[in-house]
This record gives sequence, C-alpha cells and structure tokens, in this order.
Amino acid sequence: MMEGSAPHYRRQYLAAFVATLGAFSIGTSFGWSAPVEPRILDDGELEFPVDGQEFAWVVALMALGGAVISLPAGLAVPVMGARNTLLLFVVPAAVGWALILTASSVPMLLVGRLFTGFGAGAFCMVVPIYIGEMASAEIRGTVGCFFQQMINLGILYVYVFGMAADVFRLGVLCALVPIVYGVLFVFMPNTPTYLVLRNNEAKALASIKWLRGSHFDAAGEVRDIQRSLDGRHKTERRCTVWRSFREPATARALATMVGLMFFMQTSGINAVLFYSTSIFQAANVAIKPELATILLGLLQVLGTLLSALLVDRLGRRLLLLASSGTMCASVLALGVYLHLLAVNPTQVDSLGWIPVLTLCLYVTLFSVGLGPVPWLMLGEIFPNDVKGPASALANITSFGLSFAMSRLFPLARDGIGSGPTFVIFAGFCLLAMVFVALVVPETKGKSLADIQKMLAGGSFTN
Repeated sequence: MMEGSAPHYRRQYLAAFVATLGAFSIGTSFGWSAPVEPRILDDGELEFPVDGQEFAWVVALMALGGAVISLPAGLAVPVMGARNTLLLFVVPAAVGWALILTASSVPMLLVGRLFTGFGAGAFCMVVPIYIGEMASAEIRGTVGCFFQQMINLGILYVYVFGMAADVFRLGVLCALVPIVYGVLFVFMPNTPTYLVLRNNEAKALASIKWLRGSHFDAAGEVRDIQRSLDGRHKTERRCTVWRSFREPATARALATMVGLMFFMQTSGINAVLFYSTSIFQAANVAIKPELATILLGLLQVLGTLLSALLVDRLGRRLLLLASSGTMCASVLALGVYLHLLAVNPTQVDSLGWIPVLTLCLYVTLFSVGLGPVPWLMLGEIFPNDVKGPASALANITSFGLSFAMSRLFPLARDGIGSGPTFVIFAGFCLLAMVFVALVVPETKGKSLADIQKMLAGGSFTN
C-alpha cells in the first residue's frame, strides 16, 4: 500500500471479473463433453457417426490445443501485454465453436475442439498474469481465485443447460461466451507493469488511477514497478529472458509451478470433469447421473468461493495441503468402492451413496486448493521479465498432462478397471501433499520483490 492513500478496490474487482470471463469460456470447453457424450454416442444427435475412440480424441484435443498454443501466447505477453494477448485469442475460441456447430464430419469436429483449445490455453495462462499485474497486494489472493471460480461456473453452466439443450443448442450457448468476453474486455485497461515495461509512464499512471482511484499515489507505484526491474534496462532484459531461467529465484519458481501443474492434472480432476456422467452411470449411484454431475458443478463453485474467502487469511500452502490430503482420502475410497463393485456387486448394493459423497468431497477440496491456488501463484511468483515464457512452460505442463490424462483415462478404465485407476489418482494426490510440504513457498501478502528474495535465498516454506 502506498504511503498516504489507500487504493480503492471496486474497479480492480470489476477488471478481474471481466478478465475471468475468459476462464468461464475455458469452463464451457472443459465441461462440454460430459453432457454431450451420451447424446453423441448413444442417441446419435450428430448427422455423422462418432464411435467411442473418436469421441475420446474429441475430448482430448482441446487440451492438446491448449498445450500447443501456450508458448506462442507466453511470448506474446511481453510484446503485446496481457490485455491485448487475451483479446487476440478471443478469435480462435470463437472460430472453434463455430466449427463445432457446423461440423459435418469427425475431422471438422476435431479441428473445432483444437481451436477452442487454442483459446482456452491462452486464457488459462494470460488471465492470471493480467490479474497478478493489475491487482493490489491486499486483494491479489481473492481476485486471483476468481479465475478458478469462473472456470467452475462455466462448467456448471454447461452441465445445467446440457440437461435440456441438444448438442447444437448447447454449442450455441458456449459460442456466445468468448464473443461477449471480447466485447466487454476491450474496455478494460492495460496493466501498469506492461505499460512501464513499454516506457509509457503516462499511460501507466492513467491505468493506476483508473484501477486504484484518482487519489492514489500512482507515481509511487510506477517507481515501485521500475525498482522491481532489478536495475537492468528494460530493453536489455528482453534480450536476456532465457538467461534469466538460470537464476536461482526463477528456476525455483519454475520448479514450483511445473510441480503444482503436474499434480493438479495427475490428481485425475479432468478425467472426472470430462467423463463425470459416465462415471456416475458406471458406479450405479443412488441418484440420476445427470443430477449428480450438476451437484459436482455446484460444489466446485462453492469450494472456490470458500478458497477466495480463506486464501488471504490462511495462506496458499495450508489450502494446498488440506486440498491434496482430502482428495487423496476421497478418491482412494472411490477406487475401493469401484473395485468391489466390479468384483462382487452384491457387496455394495446398499452403498450407492459412496461415489456421490467421495466425488463431492474430491471436487470441493480440489476447488478449495489444488484448483485455484496454482493459477493464483502463476500470476505472482515469476519476475516480470520472464513471466510470459515461464508461465507458458507451466501452462504447457498443465494442458499437456490434461491431454494425456483425458486420453489415457478411458483406456485405463477399460484396461485395468475404474477402481485401480482411481487408486492411482490417490497416489498422485499423496505425492502432491508431500511436494507442497517440502517445496511450495508461502506468497500470502508478499510483494514480488519479497517473493523473489525468498526464492533466491532458498527459503521455500516461510
């Protein structure tokens, strides 16, 4: 907080909300496959045939698009700024949904999903950067949680409308999201950090005053941003980005983020989200599978809301530890149940509530910690000169593993069974808890300079 005047937060909340409509768009892409799977495979709603293996590729290719686009999007951020990069990638997101809506063959459907992945991958990486650079330190954790919350709301949006809408109408509802996003976000400002890096101090001052209020010491924040550049000339820093990865603070930040993204995906969350309806069908749940899927979506929203309320009070590490530990226990119980169901169904005839309870715990605690916190930290842990490329590497890890997990899950489910597959996910959740305890730093309430000093000194847990 600057000396003599406290910032106003109202416009920062507004900018964060509008920016995270991109995350809402990601949620629609993630959630789309769950309600349409039975409509496409069983009811044949499309005008062309799609078999199970082809649909698995349709599901997975969105994540592959996200992985492929991450590095180009990351390299665009230092040049174009987070705001302009986000606006640019509205185009492939909208084009992808247009291709899905007009698809006349499986290849056209696959290309559409790939393009929605381009939009999702860019939004996933750049929205946290925009929020991290735009928000005051006092509310950075809270508005950072908007990202995961909006993903969850996007998933819930698809789950709810997917109960009544056919495949085409659901696609129309999804296609509207990136269009509305682009129209609204064009009115939001560039971040002060980007404008200072581009030597545009006048616009940086205007951006700060719009975000913090006209009374705020904008000149003092500009000086703080300039000091965070470590005394090196900004144009020289752009030439030494890759050399910066060898610096201890950047290397440790990258190891932290890649590790968190790895465990986020290997926890099995996307297998659950992409195939939730069919998982509930196979588990013989006590309620209608479509309603159970909507319940998961609601609990994701509530879990992320809880995270937003707690993350700046309890800190990042505690939420991550509680999240990974509870996820481990719940998905292990689900794996045991599914194994018993496969071996001797009569043993679990009266236990149809177990998969509902365990998956509800699983997605709720994911939404409290392992879901939102890595994306929040993505926007606050890297120094400004490497934020784009470093975030790209973390995002490639996330989307690459999302592609692998969504493609391998149906193969593992058919090969070794659902029970052992979920037990494997439990093992990764346990490893995630160990990783957080030993490696992940606490960034609550710390400035970028404080975080970099902590990482450079090798202190991961203070």
